[in-house]
Amino acid sequence: MTRWLPTTFMVLLVAALVAACSATPPGGGATPTGVPATSPPAAATDEPPPPAALVIQADTVLGPKNLTEAERGKKICIQLNKFAHNEQIVWRVRVVDGATGQPLDDKAISALQVKLPTETLSFRYGPHPSKDPLEHFWTVSWVVPEAFPSGTVPYTILATGADGRSGKFEQFKIPFAMLTVTDDIRPVIPE
Repeated sequence: MTRWLPTTFMVLLVAALVAACSATPPGGGATPTGVPATSPPAAATDEPPPPAALVIQADTVLGPKNLTEAERGKKICIQLNKFAHNEQIVWRVRVVDGATGQPLDDKAISALQVKLPTETLSFRYGPHPSKDPLEHFWTVSWVVPEAFPSGTVPYTILATGADGRSGKFEQFKIPFAMLTVTDDIRPVIPE
């Protein structure tokens, strides 16, 4: 029986140590899984939460400039990200209130601009299509100058609400997804 006494003592000592290490100490610490115990929620403050930002949804489509009559019926208002020189890029934008999810019109937005490497353009709000409109949203267009360099074109869209809130849109920085000017040159069609 004396031979079992040291072994029994060791087993009990190890069990006590494991139990002590597994217990959560008062006031927090690590849980038995090693994950920190959650803290109580922070005390509420009297400050209101910051106002929700404006959310910008945007795409680019081909506009009618320098397209033949036959092309216009097939190519305008189709989403694209690659454009030839002398083609018209049209940005279509919807600005949404981040708090309500509702689209905002020209009474709620004081400024909406697209910033290109060479210039800044201001959007207009209106019905689309102009005949038998289906929706109202923001648009601005830009004809790619013939001398503009080919390649990706970084741009940013900035919105400022009449209430001072703002929003920003930046395209993904993946080259195949970015707005791109190809080496092609579309002939200019006089109006």
